[in-house]
Amino acid sequence: MRTQTGLTLIELLIAVSLMAVILTTAVPALGNFLEQQRLTAAANQLVGHLNYARYEAVFRNQPVAACPSSDGLSCSGGNRWDNGWIVYLDPERKGQPDGPKDILRVVEPQTSLLMHSAGRHRVRFQGHGGAYGTNLTIRVCAPDQPDMARAVIVSNPGRVRATRDVDPAECSPS
Repeated sequence: MRTQTGLTLIELLIAVSLMAVILTTAVPALGNFLEQQRLTAAANQLVGHLNYARYEAVFRNQPVAACPSSDGLSCSGGNRWDNGWIVYLDPERKGQPDGPKDILRVVEPQTSLLMHSAGRHRVRFQGHGGAYGTNLTIRVCAPDQPDMARAVIVSNPGRVRATRDVDPAECSPS
């Protein structure tokens, strides 16, 4: 006698039903997880470039700045960092790079995010590592999920850090 192995139709239906229930709960959670990781990666990228600007200012003992830039050659004058940004040498404190030779880094736009600072149009680090002016906060938001926002904070002594402590109402551009 031969014994047959396999699944009955009822066993197969139960397995498919369980798989459907698991997938309907896991897929939305995975989407939220991926969105959180995308925001965290963008905030960490900005932190990395600002720390690089600070390092270069200390290393060269001269001002180095970072500002929003849509063309990768000059500061746009706005506060929208999602259009891209540049890190550049600013020894004469002009607020713009003198030319392509002064540009240290160019970052491409983050088209699916909203990244903005309230009023400041640049971050400038001094030769001793401190930042000019007052503290600066750059918000990193997903337009459709403001409750997941991140913020990059540059303190007056030059410390750059990222935080999740952001009011969702601050995710609208000013």
